[in-house]
Formats: sequence, structure tokens, C-alpha cells
Amino acid sequence: MKEREKRCCCKHCGGPLEIRVIIFNKYGGAGAELFCPSCEKIEFGTEPEIYEAAKTFVDELDFNYFHDLEENDRTYKLNISKVCEILSWGCKNWGILDKNGMKISLSPYTMQDIPDSSEGKP
Repeated sequence: MKEREKRCCCKHCGGPLEIRVIIFNKYGGAGAELFCPSCEKIEFGTEPEIYEAAKTFVDELDFNYFHDLEENDRTYKLNISKVCEILSWGCKNWGILDKNGMKISLSPYTMQDIPDSSEGKP
């Protein structure tokens, strides 16, 4: 858990995570969990490269998975979180992400770096 705390960030806000003892009930249910102090919630976290890619995706494409909710800061963070989950699944499926983090270095990019597929067509 300490390695994940050092390596990962919150998938909602991108902030740092910390280990906290969380008391689940008054009868003794407690345990150490990763926690985002900014969002004030228990958070498993995501790799910073995945968070940055998800944020870029949401920003550049105006991605909105939660179209039935009012568009505000909360839904913006929920959309980034959803894309983080999708990208994490893909990275695990492709074998470039495991329990120790990313196996390869990912370079940041923006949509402007991706060639237009219509270029060169009549």
C-alpha cells in the first residue's frame, strides 16, 4: 500500500493519496486505506500517466459519460475517473500495467499531435 501511495494519484482530482486508518463502524471495523484528502474519500488511485491521459481525453473531446447529470465540477471529475478506469483496464489487458505500475514510459500528447485521418485524401 505504501508503494501505491507514493506512485499513484486520485483518479478524481489528480491529487496525492495518503494512508489513513478508516473506522467503518463503532464496533471495531477499521482498516488502513488509501485516502484522498482533497476529495475526502477512500480512493484506490491511478497511475499519474493514466490520469493525465484521461484528463486530456475529457478536455479535448468534451467527453461526457454522465449526460443525464448536470455539468459541473463534480461530473467533470466523474468523467475523468471513468476514463481512468477504461484506460487502466486497457493498459492491464495490453500487459503494460501491473500491480507495480506502468511497465513502459508513456509520453504525454495532445489531440493536435494526432494526424488528421482526412489528410492526403481527395
